[in-house]
Amino acid sequence: MFAVMPEQFSAGTQYMDDTYFSAAATHGISDYDSLWNDLLSHLYVPRLRRMLELGARGGRHLDIGCASGNLIEHGQKMGWECFGVELSEAMRNRATQRTGRPIFASLAEAKNSSLRFDSVTMFEVIEHVEDPAGMMREVADLILPGGMIALSTPNFDNPDAIAGTPIDIWFIPPEHISYFNRDTIAGCMANAGLRPVAKDGIFGAWRAWAGDTAFPPWLSAILRPWRKGKRLRPGGLLGSFLKRSYSPARRPELYRRRDPADLGCSEVMEIYALRI
Repeated sequence: MFAVMPEQFSAGTQYMDDTYFSAAATHGISDYDSLWNDLLSHLYVPRLRRMLELGARGGRHLDIGCASGNLIEHGQKMGWECFGVELSEAMRNRATQRTGRPIFASLAEAKNSSLRFDSVTMFEVIEHVEDPAGMMREVADLILPGGMIALSTPNFDNPDAIAGTPIDIWFIPPEHISYFNRDTIAGCMANAGLRPVAKDGIFGAWRAWAGDTAFPPWLSAILRPWRKGKRLRPGGLLGSFLKRSYSPARRPELYRRRDPADLGCSEVMEIYALRI
C-alpha cells in the first residue's frame, strides 16, 4: 500500500534537508543519538550477529540510511569493511568523523564506485521511499551473488496499525509512505532476485521506548489480576523498577520472535535474504 502524496512530492528531498535530524524539523528525528542509545542499538546490533549466524560472509558491508554511522562502527568491530549511504550531508559528515569510512550520498553514487558488497543492512528505510520495488532492484545490484541483505520495516498487518494506535511507527506520511506486510515485503525482495532465508519480528520494543514495558510470561501472569484489566504499565516505584529491568536495553531478547506464526502480529519485521 502507498500513501497518496501531492503531485510534486519528493521523498528524498526531506532527508537531504539537514533539519530532518534536528529540533527544527516539522517531521524527523530531533535527537538521533538518544534514539540510538535508548532503543535502536539494542535492536540493530543483534541483527548483525543474526546475519553471521545465518552464514553472512565477511568482506565489504554497506549500511543504507546509516545516519551518523553508529551501526557501521559496530560492523567494523565485527570484522566487516564497512561503507554507508546517507542523504543528509550533516549526518554523512558525522558518520565520516565517527568511523573514518566512505559514506556515499546516494545509491547511485555507491553504484558508480564500482564496489559490490558481501552484505547490506537497510533498517527502517524502505517505508520512506516512493518506489520501493525500484529501490530494491538497485540495492540487489550492489550485492555480490550469495551475499546477504538484512532489512527491517514496520508491519502494517499488526493489529495496532490497523486500529490506528498512535505509536508513530506506522502510517505517518510524509515519512512512512510505502506500507508492507510479511508477504508483500518478501515478494518485493524476491522480485529483485533476493531469496529470503529468515523472517523474524519485533514485539513491543517501540511501546517500551514510549513508556510501556514488555514482561516475561510469568511476570505478566502475576501482574494481570493485580492490574484488573489495565495495561501492564504499573506506576510509582514498582513501575520505574520494572521499566528499567525489562527495557529493550536490559532484556532485548524479550522483544524478538523467530516463530513464523508470530510474524504476522509483529510491530516490525526483520527479513534476511541472499542474492541469487
